[in-house]
Amino acid sequence: MRRTLAAVALAILLGTGAAGSPRVQLEFWTISLQPFFTDFIQGLISKYQGAHPDVAIRWIDVQPEAVDQKLLASIAGGVSPDVVNLNTEGTLRLAESRAIVDMDAAVPADARARYFPNIWASLRSGGRAYGIPWYVVPNVLAYNRALFQRAGLDPQRPPSTTEAFIRDAETIKQRTGVYGFMPNVDGVRMLALFQEEGLPVLSPDRRHAVFAGPAYVALLARYVDLYKRDMFPDDTLQRGYLGATERYAGARLAMLTTGPQFLLRVRTDSPDVYKDTLVAPAPRGRGTVLDLPTMDLVVPVASRHRTEAVQFALFVTDDENQLAFDRRVVIFPSTRKAAADPYFSRAGDTPEDRARVIAAAELGAARDLTVVVPHSDDLFRIFKEAVEDAFYGRMTPQQALAWASREWNARL
Repeated sequence: MRRTLAAVALAILLGTGAAGSPRVQLEFWTISLQPFFTDFIQGLISKYQGAHPDVAIRWIDVQPEAVDQKLLASIAGGVSPDVVNLNTEGTLRLAESRAIVDMDAAVPADARARYFPNIWASLRSGGRAYGIPWYVVPNVLAYNRALFQRAGLDPQRPPSTTEAFIRDAETIKQRTGVYGFMPNVDGVRMLALFQEEGLPVLSPDRRHAVFAGPAYVALLARYVDLYKRDMFPDDTLQRGYLGATERYAGARLAMLTTGPQFLLRVRTDSPDVYKDTLVAPAPRGRGTVLDLPTMDLVVPVASRHRTEAVQFALFVTDDENQLAFDRRVVIFPSTRKAAADPYFSRAGDTPEDRARVIAAAELGAARDLTVVVPHSDDLFRIFKEAVEDAFYGRMTPQQALAWASREWNARL
């Protein structure tokens, strides 16, 4: 009898322990958020677990250069995480192999409607979206008022189109000797420039490169001509954005398309330049679209708790939590309600305040223009070599793009 009672007591204790333990264990990966945002992410997790006592979340922060390899290895090893923070390129690569959950199917229509449709569409492959947008970083135009005035330009009328951007850059260089801009022509950034001008890079089936046509050649040839006339610096092709930010902070560049976070660096490192800095919307090309680097959350199909993982990803990216994150760092929300908050709509007196309002207003007309192709390292190397051959006179723009197109098509 005592043995029977002991067995019953043990069963009750075990049952109580089981009932008090979380039913679902989720593993959540982020990219390089520790240590600066440790308290924020842990606060999110605690809040979610408090509302969902049957769910326990294990948070792992991964460095950017390691996330792809680590994720593939974990999936192959049968120990997949459940919610993973990726950029657009990483998301679309996994989507092509159907390794992550179709979010158009997994997320209810009313929840999908929270997000900017153009940003949601950035994560589509084969017509289906495979990620939930988290945070984005749009560009604005920062420009030096003093250099505009020296060139005889009106600082209250900054360029709003790519054509005006080029004209003003030429005027500034010719009249002041200071470079007006460093265009985004280095490496594969020209692929985004093509798209901003309304020129697609791949055919609709994504099996052929289409950037060897006359419009593409004309665009590349125009920038080659600007380069030969010393309208932008020699190191543009080598140093790109880093070189441009350094030149702008040193008052050796009049205009810069940049994320609003750069203005904080100018304020700290170059107070004189900061005082002369004004901000405007980034100039738009004929395609009337702006590149919008996007971070998102995905759920691997190998997750053992897909439904719960999607629910947690929706919680992390909801209006309230995105807005709270955006207030801590210079990033922007992917949801329309968060972007309409007064924090993003009330202009202040500082350049970064104005940049915040301007950037938020761009969210509805921007999307991530990342080109995702198989063998990307090889294809991007080929494209970069072709662009450099055109700028350095080893090929004509037409020859360079025709060669790169043939090489891409042989590998696609």
